[in-house]
Amino acid sequence: MSKGWAAIVYGRTYHLDFRFITIPDDFSVDDLHWAAQYIVATTQKARNLADSPRWSLFKNEHYCIVGATCMVKDLLGKTVKDDRDRPLYVYVGYVTQLDKNLELLNFPAYSDRCLDDFKILYQEIEKVWLIKNYEAESRKPALSQYNPLNFHNSAIALAAGDLPILNSHLRHPEHIYLWSSKTAQNSLLWQAAAQFPAPVAVCLNIKGKALTNSLFLNQSSSQVEQFKTVPRTVTQGGDSNSNLTHAIDTQANNSLTQKISHRAKEDIDLTLQQAAKVAIAGQELIHNISDWNQLDDADKSVAEETQETLEFGFKLKNPATEDEDWF
Repeated sequence: MSKGWAAIVYGRTYHLDFRFITIPDDFSVDDLHWAAQYIVATTQKARNLADSPRWSLFKNEHYCIVGATCMVKDLLGKTVKDDRDRPLYVYVGYVTQLDKNLELLNFPAYSDRCLDDFKILYQEIEKVWLIKNYEAESRKPALSQYNPLNFHNSAIALAAGDLPILNSHLRHPEHIYLWSSKTAQNSLLWQAAAQFPAPVAVCLNIKGKALTNSLFLNQSSSQVEQFKTVPRTVTQGGDSNSNLTHAIDTQANNSLTQKISHRAKEDIDLTLQQAAKVAIAGQELIHNISDWNQLDDADKSVAEETQETLEFGFKLKNPATEDEDWF
């Protein structure tokens, strides 16, 4: 049963690229990496998001995340663009901590286009909309807390026999179960995932081809007429992995940034110490030159004899033939 919900938001602001804007306050780096793999996958083929929000629900042994990936226009009713005049899309969702049975009883009901439960989450982006990359807020996400929520249309739990059988990594991890994207079917899949007693993931209402290069083993697509299974593909590199790396950099690299800053400070201190020594040597050189200019001719003659023993950061030349190199 849900103990409360915390916000999780992944998106782009006016100046800065996609990153986690808000995450739960108890998320570790590993938790963030786990969530990012699914969230970033929902942004594949983003051009197909127009008028077709993707709903996703995924959970492990500790958390369940429900959310929607959509154009910002679907949340606010108006087109929002970045500083390059590009219409923006976003992921907005909620995280809850799970009991041992991993079952959800209080969660938002599936709806193709109605995103009322998620609209308020865009305020997390509005708070940092004009942030620049040199400001502290650009390098770490805000932390959200768990609070009870009353969703606009809370789903009604159905008997297990009324729900479709889902795929999981314990069943056929090399295949994706693929259904036709229809409201009634999606609602059943949504509830089946919420009540599933083991880790599972569904991504629904996909416009176009299935997201075969992802961890979602249960999907619904507009290009499918009836249920089928398709091979899951796993590729190295690619835009999704690049986005994923960027998505977790802010959180995971905070400690690394601190270490680098500490090392840089040590290097700067060492450099300043060396510079101070050079400055002292330079002052001594200027002082000796000044003393030299004040000597009379007799004293200069004596000084010339001892000059070879003085060093101010340079090697002195021993008198030799005119043909020798000056090294």
